[in-house]
Amino acid sequence: MTGHPGALERAVPLLRCPQCTEPVAAHTNTPSPGVAGPRGARDPGAGITGIRCAAGHSFDRARHGYLTLFGPRGRRFPGDTTDQILARERVQGCGVFDTVAAVLTGIAREQFVGTVRPVGTPADSRLAGPGGSRVDSPTAGPAGSRTVGSGPVVLDVGAGTGFYLRRVLDGVRAVGGPGRAVGAQSPLGIGTELSVAAARRLAKTDPDAVALVTDTWDALPLADESVDLVQVVFAPRNVSEFARILRPGGILVVAGPGPGHLEPLRSDVGMLTAEPDKADRLESGLAGSFTPGRAHVVDESVRVSGAVATDLALMGPSGVHLDRGDLERSLGSADREIRVHVEVRTFRPAR
Repeated sequence: MTGHPGALERAVPLLRCPQCTEPVAAHTNTPSPGVAGPRGARDPGAGITGIRCAAGHSFDRARHGYLTLFGPRGRRFPGDTTDQILARERVQGCGVFDTVAAVLTGIAREQFVGTVRPVGTPADSRLAGPGGSRVDSPTAGPAGSRTVGSGPVVLDVGAGTGFYLRRVLDGVRAVGGPGRAVGAQSPLGIGTELSVAAARRLAKTDPDAVALVTDTWDALPLADESVDLVQVVFAPRNVSEFARILRPGGILVVAGPGPGHLEPLRSDVGMLTAEPDKADRLESGLAGSFTPGRAHVVDESVRVSGAVATDLALMGPSGVHLDRGDLERSLGSADREIRVHVEVRTFRPAR
């Protein structure tokens, strides 16, 4: 069985049954005394095969390492296809979204340490126009309170392959030295995904990460006030659930496309476009549960090959409406410039 069961052992106390919301316990196969964890130490969670609540609801851990935790309505949508996930892996591997990952990492490090300035462009409600990436000022608001000896909990909603979650965990660990976070324990990452193809990769992304297959639109299978940071990158949002699971002093980080994102590729191939008032609607939708903090903007031009441009068109929501063969014939193999325009906004619980 793959995955990182040591992280799963740490996550079990935070999980709740998706059927009845009661606490769960791990059910295990007893490991041999010599079982080693991801970093060589004996892994006490190596025998975890699933979880079960007191009411008898049981959820097995897949051989790829993830847990499937659907509520009473079960699976209603298939999630991204394998082809979309592979396209996303190739794009992320080319560095197209490295600056976005750096912004998210900077926000997380500052949240947990208070000394790291995130990368990005400071912005007011109107946001900045095109330009290169620059150093932003620190995120406003108090740092999330942590007990020394416990690592911060990061939830990545709609985490995909775990690209952004892995970068954030790496950045938080780096603050306290190799493999360490604030205090005596590494951070714990929890990634949720609807796509099984993505969850298989998410389960292997980092020794401190756990992969859950679940539906963001249903109740998240996590305890009240159990998470320090929720990040949502190009993914659906469930405001009431985010407010419920965030601890006092926690932070919500939402990254989405700016109006110029992926142009001129987006217009050239007929990709879906972001609504012009998306930022205003985001703040309106969060009002009452969250107060807005600082906004950061990544706005830069990157040069990509025709193959990467094709993957960019196919990896997102537009991918189900576009044909790879048609795109390859239209775009060819020549390099082209595209605009990466992403708005990263932070919010604090209103309570």
